Order: sequence, then C-alpha cells, then structure tokens
Amino acid sequence: MRALYWFREDLRLLDNPALTSMCMQANEAVFVFVIPQSNQWSQGAERMGPHRRRFMLESLMNLDRALRKKGNELLVLHGNPDEAVVECAKQWNCNAVFSQKCHTDEEVRSAESVSKSIPHHTEEAATLVHPQDLPFAVDDLPEIFSRFRKKIEKNGLDIRAELPVPIIPARPQGMPITEHFAPDIPYRMTGLPESTILFEGGEDEGWKRLKHYFWGTQSLSEYKQTRNGLLGWDYSSKFSPWLAWGCLSPRSIYHAIRQYESDKEANDSTYWLIFELLWRDYFRFIAMQNGARIWHATGLKEAPRNPVSHHPLQWKAWCTGNTRSPFVNANMHELRLTGFMSNRGRQNVASYAIHDLRLDWRACASWFEHWLIDFDPCSNTGNWLYVAGVGNDPRPQRKFDVDWQAERYDPETVFQSHWNRLGEVFPIEPNYVP
Repeated sequence: MRALYWFREDLRLLDNPALTSMCMQANEAVFVFVIPQSNQWSQGAERMGPHRRRFMLESLMNLDRALRKKGNELLVLHGNPDEAVVECAKQWNCNAVFSQKCHTDEEVRSAESVSKSIPHHTEEAATLVHPQDLPFAVDDLPEIFSRFRKKIEKNGLDIRAELPVPIIPARPQGMPITEHFAPDIPYRMTGLPESTILFEGGEDEGWKRLKHYFWGTQSLSEYKQTRNGLLGWDYSSKFSPWLAWGCLSPRSIYHAIRQYESDKEANDSTYWLIFELLWRDYFRFIAMQNGARIWHATGLKEAPRNPVSHHPLQWKAWCTGNTRSPFVNANMHELRLTGFMSNRGRQNVASYAIHDLRLDWRACASWFEHWLIDFDPCSNTGNWLYVAGVGNDPRPQRKFDVDWQAERYDPETVFQSHWNRLGEVFPIEPNYVP
C-alpha cells in the first residue's frame, strides 16, 4: 500500500501511534506538513508570530533530517491544509491518509474534509492518558480538575507504553529527491542578554532539554519548589514548546520521569510534573467535550461572569506592556521579545486583563496565540476560560492581586527591572497592535 502521512501536532518519529500504524501497513509513503496560507485571526494580526514560526520551521527541518536518515523526506506544502493534503495524495496515487487526531474545531473540520475525498485514519496521541483509558466517557468529564485527577489516580495511572521509532517506508518509485528543507528562518532579535531563554525547535532539541533538566542538573527533584520562578532556564521544565508541536510526547516525558525516579529519587516534585501533564490532558478533554463552544464569549457558561468594555486604549496598554502594573508590563515584554512567559506570569497578566482592564478574554487569548512559542489551542483557551471564570470552575472569578503577587515572587523587583528595561530598549512598533 502507498500512504500519505500528514504531520500536524506530532513533529516526531518516537512514540507516534498514527505514524506507527501507517508504517505497519504501507510499503511506500509520502510525508507532508502543510503551512496554512491564511494566517489571519479576527483581530487583524497574524495568528502565528515570528517566535512560533521560527520554532515550527526549526522543528520541520529537524523532522526532515530524521526522515532522510531513514530513506525518505518531508514535503512542506503551503495552502489550505485539507486541499493540499488531498491534492498531494492524488498526485502520488496514495491509497490512504494517516494523521494524529486533533480536537479543536478548525482542525477537526479540516480532517473531516480530507475524509470525504480519501480514506483517512487517525490515532490519539496528544494526551498522557489515552481517551479510551479514562474511567469515564469524555462527555462525562468531571467539571472540576481535582475530581478528574482523583478519578484518574484512584487505581493508579494506567499510561500506555512508549512506541519505538518505526521502520519508515520508502518514497514512491519515481518520486524525485528534493533538496533539504531549508526555509528562511524569521529574524531572531539580537542584543538581548545571553541569559535570555531562546528555544530551538525539533525532536532532538526537545530530548536535549529533557536530559539536561532531568539528569544534567537534576532540577526535576526541586520542580515543585522552584516552578513559580520568573528568571532563568531551570526553575521549570519548559517542555511546553516541544509538547505543543509534538516534538515530545507526554507519554515519553512520563516514562522518563519514572526512569528518573528509579535512577535518582521519587518525591513531590517528580509527582508534580505528572500533575501538570494531567492539567494539560484536562484542557484537551474539555475541548473534545465542548467543541467550538470553548470560543464562545460566555465560554462554557450560560452568561458572562464579568462585564467587558474592551477599551482600545486599555487593550493597547496591555499588549504593549504599558499598564499601571510594572509586574504585568514585565511579563508582557518577555512574551513579545522571546515568545515565552512563565506560568505565574500568564495567570497574572490574564487576571489583570480580564478583571482590572475588562478586556475581552478572546482577544487576549488571540494575542497569546500570536506570540507564544508553546501555543496550544486547548491549553491556551482552557487557561483563559479558567481565569475568566467561564470554564470548568464553580468559582465566579480567578482574580489575582498582582501587587501582592509581585511582592511575593519578585520581592527585589529583579524580574520587573530586567524586562521593563528591555521593553524600553526594544519598543513595539506603534501600529503592530490591531
């Protein structure tokens, strides 16, 4: 059989169920990734900003190199994803398309469109706990995370084994070998301090980071105590960019944690990283359960919890890091200049935007979509729903006292001084904010 493999949120060869399934059935294969031609969101700005685009392209180059070592290659297409996939499958006379299953509305509709033209086989691979292994149906997902977690952990975590890299089928006969994928990588800002966190995409870089964090520095042993840090590489795992693009699978990270516990130690910190992976699962299951509703103005609720004014001056101040809060500003500058923001920072700037500035949470989530390297449609939207009080949380709001938070987590104002100074050195273009 000749098949087409459509890479989507799974830019890896290791522990890739859909890829393994295809490799077991096909003796020839075409591997593709589609960069959408349309990159606009409703507010007018690009959905994918320079940081995430760079990480994506680096990940694709790494994937292409890995496939070439196995005797094949990656074709990077441009255009409407479903149309490009079907056209490529027809061009090379493929009998079927295989891909990882996605769970957000736009991606689901794209997969359904492909299925109308050619047999399309999908496999679950985005979550730590496979949906079929849940002790309840996804439609019966508990409304509170703690209940979800307790039900999952009641009889011990049942996590499937990590799949090895499969034997990659040959390219179709007559298919010419193209040059290595070498795109124009977006400009990386120069002049930032050497200590600045700058991620590099790809499966190899993801494993390099994991080995450094686990066995190189053994920072995993202190994760629970340091995870609320603000400056530096090793206060948290920072696996999220590689998870978002599927360069690392959550199962691979889980089994690496268990190996670390066997080699070094098991403590509250090693458990807490698994706890965070379960939070990531929970947001994806919410998306699976609710579909396009996660983007409604009222979220999963019948009515909004907070009044929304979305004044243009307040909106611009938040986006550019020019609010009355130095702590919020510092986090927004870090996001714009690096594509990253700590978990503590994300909660505070979200709370400030929604509860202090009365901004529309959907516009704010879209601003994050543009800048974040680790943007994931399920986790990003789920977190904004949560803070806005329109997600799976019975409490009316998640309002943070940002002044108190700054005093607790940045008492010497080192973080604020660092990023607010750089925000002045590298100001945002006046017309960049939509």
